[in-house]
Amino acid sequence: MRLEELVGQKYDTLNENDLRIWKYILRHKEACKKMAIQDLAAACNLSHTTILRFARKLGLEGYSELKLYLKWDDESTDGIGQNEITLCCEDIEQTMSYLRKRDCSDIFDLFEQSERIYAYGTGQVQKSAAEEMKKNFIFMNKQIVNLDGEAEMKIMLNYCGPRDLYFLLSHSGENPFILNIAEQLKKKGSRTISVTRVGNNSLSRICDISLFFYNHLVKTDNWDNELYMTSQYFLINEMLMLKYMEYLAKARQLKGS
Repeated sequence: MRLEELVGQKYDTLNENDLRIWKYILRHKEACKKMAIQDLAAACNLSHTTILRFARKLGLEGYSELKLYLKWDDESTDGIGQNEITLCCEDIEQTMSYLRKRDCSDIFDLFEQSERIYAYGTGQVQKSAAEEMKKNFIFMNKQIVNLDGEAEMKIMLNYCGPRDLYFLLSHSGENPFILNIAEQLKKKGSRTISVTRVGNNSLSRICDISLFFYNHLVKTDNWDNELYMTSQYFLINEMLMLKYMEYLAKARQLKGS
């Protein structure tokens, strides 16, 4: 598992000092690989015991293992991986395990409270996933409006309000346009749900509810473009549909009892 994924899993347990350490590591990965614990502590203006506590919060034995994870992250970007199929399958399995265990009643409560539901994706895959979400929920008699493009999204800012719910789909959760949109929606009182890869990202912190999936940078051996598997967007859509069916069935049972 990558260091970024460990941080994502433990994010709720991290305090302000932990996040300061993590932000420094993200911005200075190469330098941190060679730093002694005292050097990193000085760079963050913290004690070395605070650095050690951060590593242990991530489930690591200590600072040496933290540096080892940084090295593994670096190695994952060179050459072509012999275990990529296994790793991609593990990403899907982790995503499914997370979705299976997650209680989505907070999402569906917002469904019932909202007059209008919208979905917006930042890239082509995300736009396709937003369109698929719309199609899936038609079968559940729940209309989701797919906003296709930045122009449509900007127009909706003029009409959004507290009774509106927005799904915001982004891979990294750091797209400047969608971050600005999320902030504007928050000011208007609209509720927001982010769908991003697991990790400490800005969009998930802004939104009311966050859904995550696991993936990693696939080793592509000198290809110019980065490659990530993105089928998890569609897994999330289908699991949401199934869980919504379950939610409605339970609601009918309670109403009938």
